Amino acid sequence: MHAASLPHLQRPDGQPWLALLADDNPINREVGSALLEALGLQVHTAKDGHEAVDMASAARYDLVLMDVQMPRLDGFAATRHLRTLPGLGTLPVIAVTANSSDQSRLDCMAAGMNDFVTKPIDILSLANALRRWLPQV
Repeated sequence: MHAASLPHLQRPDGQPWLALLADDNPINREVGSALLEALGLQVHTAKDGHEAVDMASAARYDLVLMDVQMPRLDGFAATRHLRTLPGLGTLPVIAVTANSSDQSRLDCMAAGMNDFVTKPIDILSLANALRRWLPQV
């Protein structure tokens, strides 16, 4: 896919959306960041659920992409914790997982995640998920 044919997602004021990407694997963080940046988003990364919760508590993100399986605090527990924090109850959280089963999708929704993309991440599927949660002009 050529970069020119990719959708460019931005705020109505023309500024980039700010995404938090949480994944324990550095290669997945690098690839995920590159995909999000190719779609026009600004990206911060967290290496586990604890760091994701701390970062989301300290800054205003437009959405979070949360790996489901991480050490220390997995994506399910991190999302449940985010939902209890002031101002973060409605923050869009998109699960990122290699498990594409219906049960995995249900588990993500039960944990408070809003949407679901599977690894390896397809950029058009990612763009569609982002469009569902980021208002466009």
